[in-house]
Amino acid sequence: FFINHHGPLPVGTGGMCGGEATAFNLLKLIANNAHSGDVAILVGDFNAGPQAQTLQNLGSRLHNVYTGNSFGGVDNVLSSCPNVVATQNLGSGGSDHDALEAVIQL
Repeated sequence: FFINHHGPLPVGTGGMCGGEATAFNLLKLIANNAHSGDVAILVGDFNAGPQAQTLQNLGSRLHNVYTGNSFGGVDNVLSSCPNVVATQNLGSGGSDHDALEAVIQL
């Protein structure tokens, strides 16, 4: 089950409802839509760094596979599967964010 997320602004706040609510809603989305046996892979610009409440709460249920460098680590790959084979930062390619690559053995 693959999810691409673009987090709320301002950066690090979790938006109007806060980081805890943002994480809860993402986890609820996964729980309500993934099928039994699915691996969940959640990627995107979370507009929240590694220490923000959103990623802290997501980290209680998902493995942090890889965090980018742009804007203090707002770009992330998380997964319910811990079998990470390789990760790589592919650079900006013209974006203000880095492209991230993660290989996960399913």
